[in-house]
Amino acid sequence: MKPVKFLQVITLLLTLCSCDSCKEDLDTLPPETQTGANTFGCLIDEELFIGGCCAPWMTPVIGGEYHTISDELYAGAWGKMNGNPAGNIVIVINHPAQNNLQTIEKMVYQPRSGCIQYLALNKAEVFITKFDTIHKIVSGSFQFVGYCGDDSTSTNTKQITQGRFDLKFDIYNE
Repeated sequence: MKPVKFLQVITLLLTLCSCDSCKEDLDTLPPETQTGANTFGCLIDEELFIGGCCAPWMTPVIGGEYHTISDELYAGAWGKMNGNPAGNIVIVINHPAQNNLQTIEKMVYQPRSGCIQYLALNKAEVFITKFDTIHKIVSGSFQFVGYCGDDSTSTNTKQITQGRFDLKFDIYNE
């Protein structure tokens, strides 16, 4: 590639990546939508977590997977808190059902530092407002208390509240 052409491509890429429309609003929770907007957010100990950035190389930053044979839905996102990478949240829902409050056991918050993971060991809740396997959209809300490690007597906990997601997902027949 000629040096001039190379500089033009780099300039174009930098321009596209720095446009104002690409910058996320990190001051509020995402709206509760059901369109597959790929939004994910919650409060962690009353601090805003916004999904959609900061994943390790070659890792999806936001999204979901539905496994038809096991009837399990995985939803999650890597995200930021206070403008800094904050780790990821993963929700595993057995037998997902639309318009149904489900108590589930498999939710985890994995911060970038400190405790390796905060696991939901007691009464994690998710409410799926839309589960559409034709258009591959899942939307809903969630909340849980995460305990550091797998010790429900631990005093090192995180309160995850006002969680919401509106995700596109992939379907796997396995």
